[in-house]
Amino acid sequence: MRNRFLLLLILSDTAIAAPAAARSNDLRGSEAALAKLDLEQKDMVARADVARLDALSAPGLTINAPTNRVLTREQFLGMMRNGQIGAETFERTVESVSVNGDVGIVMGREVFTPTPDSELGRTYGAVPLKRRYTNIYVRDHGSWRWFARHANVVTTK
Repeated sequence: MRNRFLLLLILSDTAIAAPAAARSNDLRGSEAALAKLDLEQKDMVARADVARLDALSAPGLTINAPTNRVLTREQFLGMMRNGQIGAETFERTVESVSVNGDVGIVMGREVFTPTPDSELGRTYGAVPLKRRYTNIYVRDHGSWRWFARHANVVTTK
């Protein structure tokens, strides 16, 4: 009788722990997938791939830009199309990824060298700019969509 009770206890603990472990692995998988997507988003900007940025962007995309203004999705995509946002080089280091339900947040640092004729190039010069960034994604019908961004230039003194 005692052995049956111990077996039942072990089996019930396993049945409870297995789904929790699976959820934990799914979360780590979601975080890794989101970090990969965030680096792909950086490459889209570096290559001025407006078609892919358009597909990735949620309808309500809002960007707090390092030029000290807020951009709508349409403004951002227009600036990408006409070269007002352009990169000579663009490096990104993902430092933190968190997923909570259908919201994902990626934070880190960037080194962005703007093209001379871009808005950032005219503001700061075509020099490497160290920046901090946050990108927010929302899951829509099983796919991540880029929903919000904040980036600021880090001044060095």
